[in-house]
Amino acid sequence: MLILKVFKILLVTLLLSSFQFAQEVEIISDGAERSFRVNIPSESSDSLPMMIILHGLGETSASWYGVASYIANQGFVAVRPESGTFLNNSGTGNVKLWNAILDSTRFDDVQFISDVIDYMLINYDYINHKRIYVLGSSNGGYMAYRLSCDLSHRITAFTSVIGNMFLDDDGYDCTDQGRDIPILHIHGTEDPINSYYPGGNGVDILDDQYLTIIESIEFWSSYHQYDLMEIDTILSDVSIRYTYSNDSVSSDFEHIKVIGGGHIYFYGDNYGFSSTQEAIDYSLQYELSDFIYNQEDTNNDGIYNSEDIDQVVNHLFDESPNNSSYDFNSDQNINIFDLLVLIDFIY
Repeated sequence: MLILKVFKILLVTLLLSSFQFAQEVEIISDGAERSFRVNIPSESSDSLPMMIILHGLGETSASWYGVASYIANQGFVAVRPESGTFLNNSGTGNVKLWNAILDSTRFDDVQFISDVIDYMLINYDYINHKRIYVLGSSNGGYMAYRLSCDLSHRITAFTSVIGNMFLDDDGYDCTDQGRDIPILHIHGTEDPINSYYPGGNGVDILDDQYLTIIESIEFWSSYHQYDLMEIDTILSDVSIRYTYSNDSVSSDFEHIKVIGGGHIYFYGDNYGFSSTQEAIDYSLQYELSDFIYNQEDTNNDGIYNSEDIDQVVNHLFDESPNNSSYDFNSDQNINIFDLLVLIDFIY
């Protein structure tokens, strides 16, 4: 009996020591109170990557605790933002929803994610701002694509699971991010919610602003001028990996096609892979400095704020040689006009 009690105590102690407690944070973004949850690895180092996890339609950040815990155990800081709540399409109730379609009546979720990144970098100085990634599922996958278009100067790589891409047809949306964009997209061919094929088995209208995975591959292949495609079977007759690339481009578009797969977050023996692990492995291939040098981040801390402005002001008043990286308007001179360009970018 004593041995059994000691065993139970040891077991509880072990479980409690490995159990992660997520911190909930509230911030003001674009005038509204927003929240997110943070999972920290049990062992932290001087430079940790961060994964932003975006829940699906009607879900909450709390429902992704398991994924966040797993990612944190792989040495990431895992962040789970909470979307806004809006009236559903039928007008009968409210639903959690990311604003991936640029609806001006909803929250500016691109700004929100940027504010989350600011908060994390300011309060957790061991986060590597060059290794910030995003993983979104379903509606969160749509939001991951939105961030690839509108926040690629802060986020390195993007994973969408069963979430397609929205592209505004005004001719200005997602035209040029000034860098290569690594994207991993995992999708089932029988998804009844977000169609795999144009005009296919899910909710899709040909030539509309909601791109299917096939149309997304075409879009990003054109953007990057991908001219190579490799095919690798993960699990015979079920899961197939397609990699689109170009020898002169530093990123690729990776697609895992699940034949017969529905609208689910894929993992386990039935599929031969884990969506979470695939997102981790894919993301860690890249860091932001592989693609861009953020000129406006003058102190190289990953945050865009008054400290960057102070750096340029101090430079304008000292007598050291001009720093060409402060030539924000590209006129070959460093002066007050460059400072105005920087202020406009930050504010």
